[in-house]
Amino acid sequence: MATPKYSLELRLSVVNHFLSGRDGTRRTAEIFGVERTSVRRWVRAFQLHGIDGITWKNDSHSADFRLIVVQAVLNEELSMREAAARFNISNETVVRRWVSVYNDAGPEVLRNMKRGRPREMTRKTTPPPVDAVLEQLSPEELRAELRYLRAENAYLKKLKALVQSEKDGKKPK
Repeated sequence: MATPKYSLELRLSVVNHFLSGRDGTRRTAEIFGVERTSVRRWVRAFQLHGIDGITWKNDSHSADFRLIVVQAVLNEELSMREAAARFNISNETVVRRWVSVYNDAGPEVLRNMKRGRPREMTRKTTPPPVDAVLEQLSPEELRAELRYLRAENAYLKKLKALVQSEKDGKKPK
């Protein structure tokens, strides 16, 4: 499980410093060594939701909640950042992904979305064992298969010898 990059104490200090009116977002970001966008996002979340807005979350959002957020973005023409702030979602990229899935595949796929990174490769179905296939062949088919494999083997040996001789600069036999 991931942990937050910045502690709650640091976020609260940044928000309090900015809200005190001493410095703007640029200077506050420089003082605390954070990005300006982080300062703006934390201040906005704090103003809308209080301490819960800047507390690190590892939420699992329901399908209905995801649909409500996407419909708010599309109907009210909210930006991803505004929607994330309004609905107290940790990051606008979450909202962007939901809207993208909704636009590409529709609401049903959005309802069935799974958390986390998808598997890169799906498991392949294993072919039946070769022995089982060979047992079903007749003796004549087996002899034909054997002749074919011997010819293929001889061809590959000749090819390997040819490639090797070209590397060595000799003529093949």
